[in-house]
Amino acid sequence: MAKHIEASLRILKNVFSNSHGSILEGDQVFTIPPYQRAYNWRSNDQCERLWQDILDFMDKDNETYFFGTIIINKEDNKLNIIDGQQRITTFMLLLKALHIIINETLAILPKNEESREIRKGLVASRRAIINCLYKTKEEDIDEIVEGIIKLADLDIKYQNESINEEFADDVKVILCGNNFDEIFENVIDIKGRHKDNRLTNFFKNFRYFYNKLQNMDSTLIDDFAKTLLGKCEVIVVVSYRNDEAIEIFNSLNSTGLPLTDADIVSAGLYKNYDDDKTGFIENWKEIIRDTNNLAAQRITTIDEILNQYMYILRAINTERDSSLPSVRKYFTLDNKDTLRDPAKFISDFKYIISIWQGEGYLASIDTIRRVLHRHNGNFKFFFVTYLFILRNEAEEKKKEFAEALLKLFALLNITEHDYSSAFFKIYLIGLNMKMGLGATTDDLVKDIENHINEKFSRVKVMEELITSDVNGATVYLNEYLFAKEKGKTLNLNLENIEIEHILPVSTREKDAIRLTLNISAEEFEECVDKLGNKILLEKKINTGIGANWFVLKKDESIERRVGYKDSVFPIAQELTSYPEAMWGKADIDKATEKAAKRITDFIFGPESDMKL
Repeated sequence: MAKHIEASLRILKNVFSNSHGSILEGDQVFTIPPYQRAYNWRSNDQCERLWQDILDFMDKDNETYFFGTIIINKEDNKLNIIDGQQRITTFMLLLKALHIIINETLAILPKNEESREIRKGLVASRRAIINCLYKTKEEDIDEIVEGIIKLADLDIKYQNESINEEFADDVKVILCGNNFDEIFENVIDIKGRHKDNRLTNFFKNFRYFYNKLQNMDSTLIDDFAKTLLGKCEVIVVVSYRNDEAIEIFNSLNSTGLPLTDADIVSAGLYKNYDDDKTGFIENWKEIIRDTNNLAAQRITTIDEILNQYMYILRAINTERDSSLPSVRKYFTLDNKDTLRDPAKFISDFKYIISIWQGEGYLASIDTIRRVLHRHNGNFKFFFVTYLFILRNEAEEKKKEFAEALLKLFALLNITEHDYSSAFFKIYLIGLNMKMGLGATTDDLVKDIENHINEKFSRVKVMEELITSDVNGATVYLNEYLFAKEKGKTLNLNLENIEIEHILPVSTREKDAIRLTLNISAEEFEECVDKLGNKILLEKKINTGIGANWFVLKKDESIERRVGYKDSVFPIAQELTSYPEAMWGKADIDKATEKAAKRITDFIFGPESDMKL
């Protein structure tokens, strides 16, 4: 049967309102269907371009401005947005910002002959906006304006059912607010995030438009409102075949529209779930909430977890091809049967999430995971595959594997080889396959150790650590190994950990310190970034001690000043009892040699003729 599709060119007012020529009928509302992506337009990107486009169009005084295409699936009282979700949502937020600005402008606009036409235009635009945003009758608009009918009691013409949208309720808070301050007071405050990141994209974009409109005078606001409502056009394509909606949604991605891997996968899972989608929607929203939280902590993202799941399935299915497909291709073409079992997919996905949440294994493994994070993000694939497939191994065995993986990624950080070389990526993909073939932890750890001893040189690694500057990843590794050596607990679950230079790298007193230590300028530059001069320190303490002399940083007798004595990190604590009052080149060289040996012994195992 041929698709039943209608297309028409409409001004914005006739897209949203129930006036003559609108696509809305009766109680219909614009609905973001469950399989749609989350709202991700940004105020400093897409919203800024949209705003500038409208202003440029106003300056040119053209007849109409074309905004693009919106594709809608018409079903009962819903207009399911197949394509154009980002624009429709943004238009709603822009209209609301304009609604509030018009109210504020009319409240202060003089009621005289000079302002008569502007006032008339603003009043007409306000009526049109109310008709666009709310399900109401024309005869009730005056009572809405007067406040007799409350905005909070009205139904909005927007409903977001996306399973990928965690904060959909913010739209109703914004659209039903009476003024900016009330809206700001009531919008969602995302826990665990800081400053502007605590706010949703919905509110940030609404605020962007509100702030822009505030800078306009009454004449320009009137002109802007008339332009937006009556001169901006979109092509509206309406489909009446509900069973084709997801296929159209997915096919749009082939035209280059920026759907994420998670968007595509969630749509496929949603389609293959049973007729009652409630269970899937609840589970997927939980997944979105948990992965958003992991992303906020910079641990992993939902798209990364999809990639990790691909590695797991490739291991389980013993797929040996070293050329990896894209995640999208893997789940929609190469292994599309995975999407036909949504219950198993969700169960597996939730287990992977639980791994990143630190559930089900020792705190020591989480510490290793945090050190690995500092080295290279590709460790995640093999870390997760192991903990997924060998989940029943003893906790100490899991720690052994995590440390073996850390050895390999430490070498990636220290040596000149990059991840794509045979020393790392190709080897690790092979190791991944061995997990699926039933290798035990002992097998895997032995395999990694053999690979390290065959492909890398102890002498060269030791030399590199002694002679070269090191980055933060190696400093984290050294701190971890020092804590282990001393039988102490290393807490990396802290915010704002910094790299401290014991001998200050930049200070107004640098020359005085250098001269006191009898170090030349060249020697100073050579030693300040060596491993022996870098430790972990809390930001608050690091800021407090500044670029002080070593004796002031370590002195335990100074009660009122923060210093190494206040740190939870083992090396800083150890330095408080260092016998020398100054920290110079000889001290750095000595500490560097100790740290280099500590790391080299960890990677290759201690040499038989050397003591730990």
